[in-house]
Amino acid sequence: MDEVRKSSQRATPARFTRDTIEETATVVRVDGELDINSADALRDALDAAEAERCSVLRVDAGSVTFLDSTALGVILASAQRMAERGGRLELVCGSPSIRRILDMTMISRTVHLLP
Repeated sequence: MDEVRKSSQRATPARFTRDTIEETATVVRVDGELDINSADALRDALDAAEAERCSVLRVDAGSVTFLDSTALGVILASAQRMAERGGRLELVCGSPSIRRILDMTMISRTVHLLP
């Protein structure tokens, strides 16, 4: 149990930044770990980007080191809201291990995955 605590204490907190490119796309850059501890902050960042009424919401997760099911649910919910209003969510993911999770969960049916 001590090993679990030590490991979780070393977790990299998620950081979020938002940029608007052209008037139709917003990019949310994410660094660190996307897990239950950062899910609310991720939800807030995606909600703020959606509020800009962009047609493309790109989540740049190229620097994400960990992704759990809670964060996947937040991303999927945002992608569904974007699709309902005729937009799309794109997820940039360079990590082979995270990409494998995305492929196994068939997230690519709703989220546009970019290398």
